[in-house]
Amino acid sequence: MPSSEEAKPPENPPRLEPSELDEILQAHQRFLERRAGGKRALLSFHDLSEVDLSGRDLSDVDLTGAKLQRARLVGTKFCLATLFRADFRTAYLRQADFTGADLRGACFRGADLNKAILVKADIRDATLARMDASRGLHYANEDDLRSDLTTIQARGADFSRARLNSSLLIQADFTDAIMRHTDLRGADLRNANLTGAILENANLVEAKLIGANLRGAVLTGVEIGGTNFEGADLRGALIDPSLAASPFLRNAVTSQYATRSEAEMVSIVTDHKKWLESNSREGGRAILEDVDLKNRNMSGANLAMGVFTAASLGGINFSDAMLAMSEMNAADLRGANLANADLCGANLSYAHCNEADLRGADLGPLKIVGGRKLDLPANLAHAKFIKADLRGTNLSLARLAGADFTGANLAGTNLRGADLEEAIVTGTNIEEAHLDGANLRGVKGLPPSLADRG
Repeated sequence: MPSSEEAKPPENPPRLEPSELDEILQAHQRFLERRAGGKRALLSFHDLSEVDLSGRDLSDVDLTGAKLQRARLVGTKFCLATLFRADFRTAYLRQADFTGADLRGACFRGADLNKAILVKADIRDATLARMDASRGLHYANEDDLRSDLTTIQARGADFSRARLNSSLLIQADFTDAIMRHTDLRGADLRNANLTGAILENANLVEAKLIGANLRGAVLTGVEIGGTNFEGADLRGALIDPSLAASPFLRNAVTSQYATRSEAEMVSIVTDHKKWLESNSREGGRAILEDVDLKNRNMSGANLAMGVFTAASLGGINFSDAMLAMSEMNAADLRGANLANADLCGANLSYAHCNEADLRGADLGPLKIVGGRKLDLPANLAHAKFIKADLRGTNLSLARLAGADFTGANLAGTNLRGADLEEAIVTGTNIEEAHLDGANLRGVKGLPPSLADRG
């Protein structure tokens, strides 16, 4: 571990001329490429504030204690870099890659880390050691050396397997971030925004989530103990039964699902049919948001334009159902049967469709809508289709930005003209899908045969 003397920044950190810095970075590029004249860039404690190094490959660079405040580092690669106690305050780091980097004690306060990659990054507190004759090697009693990510913007960023234990994450924006297996032990997440974040198997022991927004987040398999969820909003979040029953959620805001009897559902479906057939003059629209309909048999039902927002629909049988233009955003459809269902123009944004059966379902656009005669595409942005069966499903022109298809079966899926920007297709057979005109920009997990389209 670094000693307290080694990690102590100078009072006046050196600042290089642009030509000097460029020469060092060119030599570093040759070092990375194993070419003659290469030399690793050693820029510890240098002042690089406000520099523009966007798109550079700074993998394996040493920037211990460096000042990078307000630097522009869009898409910069810092893979396996040494960034111990580096200062990135208010830096522009969108899509930067910190895979495996040493970021212990780093400060990112107010930085833009939207869509950045921090997989397996070490962002723990900085532990310093000191050697003296009387005590030998011991921990230095320094001021707070916790990594500071307060108020960062990290929407859609990937923190999978990153170590963030004891970090300061107050008011950070982790909307739609990927935090699978992330170590957040003792982290301070007060008032953080984790809307739609994937926290599968994350470690939240002793974490502070007071006032955090976890609406629609995935919290399956998380480890808790001494975790403080006071005032946290978990409505629509996916949580294990053991967590739902945990005393740690006693003071959190959780989904309170209403129930409907079989007789009530028959009446609702009948009234909805009248509402549709009379152009809303008779009957009543099916409003079933925040309703628990798990494992119900609704096969063949006509609930077009029905409202199922944030409903609990796990295991429901909607096979052959008419669900065109229905509202299912943030609904829990895990394990649901939607085979051959008509979902044209439906809204399933942020829906959880893991392990659902969507074979032959029609999620294409609703044709010729309204006075302007427009086609209304289905909206599945940020929906989860992990291990779902989508063989033969029609998703033409669908909005699928940020959707997660990890492990899904996409054989014969119609994705012509679909918007898949930033979607995840790891472990899928997407090469067997129809992709003419699809937007694959930024898609994660594309096979080599399609890599040139990402």
